[in-house]
Parts: sequence; structure tokens; C-alpha cells
Amino acid sequence: MSDEWRAALTGILLRKTRAETVAKHYERIVGPLSTPEKAVELGMDSIEKLLEPLGLHRTRARQIYELAKSWRSGSRSPGLGPYALSLIECLARGKLVPVVDVNTVRVVKRVFGAEDVEEVRELLREAVLSAGTCELNLAVMDFAARVCTARRPRCESCPLEDLCLHCAAKKV
Repeated sequence: MSDEWRAALTGILLRKTRAETVAKHYERIVGPLSTPEKAVELGMDSIEKLLEPLGLHRTRARQIYELAKSWRSGSRSPGLGPYALSLIECLARGKLVPVVDVNTVRVVKRVFGAEDVEEVRELLREAVLSAGTCELNLAVMDFAARVCTARRPRCESCPLEDLCLHCAAKKV
């Protein structure tokens, strides 16, 4: 399986779904979808059934099927937004780019007080470049899922508590 195709599939699977949930089903799902050709051969109904445990299976199946058809014909980006495209750049091509999603935005806004998505993107870009690895993106996503959650952040167990603006504001 090409790294780019795997990264594109991963991006679709992670939309609105926790990484832990995707991880439980990942190999079972990507095996039959290992190439765009196999995804097209499998067909929409079979892709839907494969994706059922993740939820949003009809939407994801359509996205994967359409993406596979476009990749087969040589086009690599239809249906992929900035998030999935940056995942491909990062995971498949090893480029030091920020991967911005709702979770990374939340973390950077809370910790550093970033005002908007462009400021978040710039701070993440600087952090990824400084770290020298695009895997920092994955670490921020995991951190968002486990510690800096949307509804009940675990500030008391946060390793960034001392420098986090959100934690400081909660203590006042």
C-alpha cells in the first residue's frame, strides 16, 4: 500500500472519530482497501459494511470510493481537505508541516492563547520545525484526546499545566 493512499484513508477514518476507535479497526479496514483499485473493486456497499463499526459509514464509504476512483485516474486531491492533505504531506512524504484539526486547534488555543486558526497553524508549524519531526502532530492529537479533551480537560494531570494559559485562568 502506498504511504500516500494509507495517509489519505487514515485522514478519512479519523474525521469525527477518536483515534483509539480507529486504531481498534484500522488493520481490518485498510487491508481490503489497500489500493485505490481494490477499493473500487470492493464497491460502495462492501466499503460501507467494512466501516460500520466507526459510524458515519455511508459518508466515509462514499468519500473513500470517490477518492479511489479519482486516484485511479491520476488525480490525488479531490475530496480531500487541508487536514487530510497535510496528513499526507506529513505521514507519507515526511514533510515538516502542521496538521490542523479541531483537536490541535483546541490545544494550541488553550495552552498558548492563540486567537485564530492562522495563529494556531503558525505556532504548530514552528513547533514541528523545532521538533524536527512531523510526528509532533500525532503527539498533539493524542494529547488532545487523552488530556486536553473538549468537555473535561484533565488540567490536574497535564504536563503542560505550569505554562498553560487555560489552566492558569481556571486557578484564578
